[in-house]
Amino acid sequence: MFVTLLGEVLGLSKDVVYVVGHRRPDTDSIASAISYAYLKNAINHEFEYVPARLGELSSEAAYVLSKFGVQKPILLEHVYIQVKDAMTVNPVVAGRSATLYEVGTLMLERHIRDVPIVDDCGRLLGVVTERGIAQSFLQELQNFSFGSECPKISDVQRGINAKLLVGKPDWSLCGRLMVGAMSVEMVKTHLKRGDILIVGDREDIQKVAISMGASCLVVTGGVSPSGELLKEASERGVAVLLTDHTTYIASRLLRLSTPAVRVAKQNPLTVGKDALLKEFADELMEDRDGVAIVVGQDMMVEGIITRHDLINPKKKRVILVDHSELSQAVDGIEDAEILEIVDHHRLGDVQTDKPITAYVEPVGCTSTIIWGLFKLSGVKPTKGIAGIMLSAILSDTMILRSPTTTQKDKVAVEELSGIVGIAPNDLGVELYRAKVDLSSLSVKEILSMDMKELRTPKGTIAISQVEVVDTNSVLSMHGEVKMEMERLAEERGYVLFLLMVTDVVEEFTELVVVGKRRLVEKAFGIPFEGDSVRLPGVVSRKKQVIPPLLKSL
Repeated sequence: MFVTLLGEVLGLSKDVVYVVGHRRPDTDSIASAISYAYLKNAINHEFEYVPARLGELSSEAAYVLSKFGVQKPILLEHVYIQVKDAMTVNPVVAGRSATLYEVGTLMLERHIRDVPIVDDCGRLLGVVTERGIAQSFLQELQNFSFGSECPKISDVQRGINAKLLVGKPDWSLCGRLMVGAMSVEMVKTHLKRGDILIVGDREDIQKVAISMGASCLVVTGGVSPSGELLKEASERGVAVLLTDHTTYIASRLLRLSTPAVRVAKQNPLTVGKDALLKEFADELMEDRDGVAIVVGQDMMVEGIITRHDLINPKKKRVILVDHSELSQAVDGIEDAEILEIVDHHRLGDVQTDKPITAYVEPVGCTSTIIWGLFKLSGVKPTKGIAGIMLSAILSDTMILRSPTTTQKDKVAVEELSGIVGIAPNDLGVELYRAKVDLSSLSVKEILSMDMKELRTPKGTIAISQVEVVDTNSVLSMHGEVKMEMERLAEERGYVLFLLMVTDVVEEFTELVVVGKRRLVEKAFGIPFEGDSVRLPGVVSRKKQVIPPLLKSL
């Protein structure tokens, strides 16, 4: 027999907070998620901060992580509320030999209504509910018998706090329960071989029970039978138990000595912990007992969930880095609790139901903001963490050449490069060599590798940017590029789709346009002769392309 808190066996971990960037994880998005999670874990021990990503790494981001020996973030598919977010993770469970008395006592002490019954390996056998216990008593008002689920004498001993005078603890008791509150003649009429007789200090009835082949004699009131009677019981193989309880109390407790599995619901509602709560809620509400056992592989019990758990389920906690746009956020963000935002872009359309902490600065890179928070907190990063933050800043600022570059970015690069022990310009050149290898990518992959979506009153605008050292590597596929842009614009409903092919050496951008071209002509004051235009000195999407576009709208 065992009764235990499952959480004591499995161990309980801290609540998780996912630190995650946008859907197209570039170097800054990945570096920000990893470095900010590292910082939060260093200064806040209430939660476990886990860096996450929403897609495959860009070639540059993969190169950076490999170079500095940093593990890539987990792939986060969604943040919808799941069964595991609402379930009780440390449920009380009982072994198949646990008695109704023990399970019922647990229910009272723990203020619970349901106890899963498991085998020796923790696999689900059934669930005992308050409803099930009540129904079992109503159905067995007459002729109660232990039936096929026979308790051992040791179980009965515990249930009625009895002393074993004759017999062995591992003997099983399988007969009917009978109270000897009647004449000897009546006992002879009703008692059958194998029955369990509950009786006080009536030695005449005790002798009859032994002679008729009762399986067990439960003597109440604390008065022991004579030595002669006990000898006869031993010779006939009749167990004798002595309890201080009254006959009334002993009879009630004996019924509770039966194994709890006897009244357990044999095929209870079960669910996996990863199931979406909104998809399972109706099934749980319709269940007669309103309870489901959360099971894993081989029906191992992992938790329990009831109707009441649906009232206020725990939301997943999220910190957004390098964006604040719903269109760029993880699926299910509307069901999550956003704790913080760390970003260097414009404020997007993410809304929260209570105040949050937000670090939003007009700098060239989110990692610059995070480096400032490292310094503010007095936490020194490892060389690996410093290396990926340095790489992110160099990437986002085009090796500090972008007009988005600020003095804070320059200071951050100087300080981080000192920790890493590498020249910023040398690292920047490495990054571009890793970033601009487009030979193995399809046109769709090129367009998608660094794409931003903007929701405007006139519709959604998409802007992709490819930073290269030779614009011909992309523009030589002009016809194929335009065809794929038109297809994506129609498929996703873009009113305007721009591709920035940016030469980081010569510092200009060739802008390819699909959709409402007039908006672009108005924004930059340059008429189009075809479907592309060269913009000298324009290298920054955030600072030199998005603002005039939004203004023209």
